[in-house]
Amino acid sequence: MRRILLLIVTLTALCATPALAGEGFPTTLAGFTLGESVERYEDYCHMERAIPVSDAPFLSEVLLKPGALPGVRGGSLAFGNCKSEGRLVRIKLKFYERGQDFFSRLNDRYEAVFGKPDKYLGDAFKNVIAWEWLFTNGKGQRVSLVLMWSRDKEMRPGVSIKMTQETDMDEEYACFKTEHEEPMEKMGMSKVRSLDAYVPH
Repeated sequence: MRRILLLIVTLTALCATPALAGEGFPTTLAGFTLGESVERYEDYCHMERAIPVSDAPFLSEVLLKPGALPGVRGGSLAFGNCKSEGRLVRIKLKFYERGQDFFSRLNDRYEAVFGKPDKYLGDAFKNVIAWEWLFTNGKGQRVSLVLMWSRDKEMRPGVSIKMTQETDMDEEYACFKTEHEEPMEKMGMSKVRSLDAYVPH
């Protein structure tokens, strides 16, 4: 019963934020606003444990504290570490409620507010069902919103939301490439001498 009540509170908070207010360009999810300084949310996460994202080193990521949001079992905030250090670029939330019924309720709400999604990102076998909405404002800035349900054990089964400021993401990548990748290319990077070492045996 306590978990159900917490879930209801979280759903109410989600629906009350500008992300679901029908403004046409969502930037806020569960109280977190893209483009703001991540330090504003230090009470919700372990800032001292922030680390660079392994496949996107132009971003750093910090995990949400357990119980930081009612009904949410995990999540993270990713922020820039090059052009605009500390600027919130991506929000991820994972819910305690893992069933497709909860996913469908959120999906219906999203479609009522934002219309039909722009892309299907899941697989053909429906082990992962993921819909993406894309938004652009008058300044040409882009935001991506992905609602996903998964039963793939490698993707933490359940329902999740990911919202990304794609324009800021691109700017962080361009900055990182200029400051790190281009100098490394000029210095010369090592090359694979033989494929044998990379063939399992």
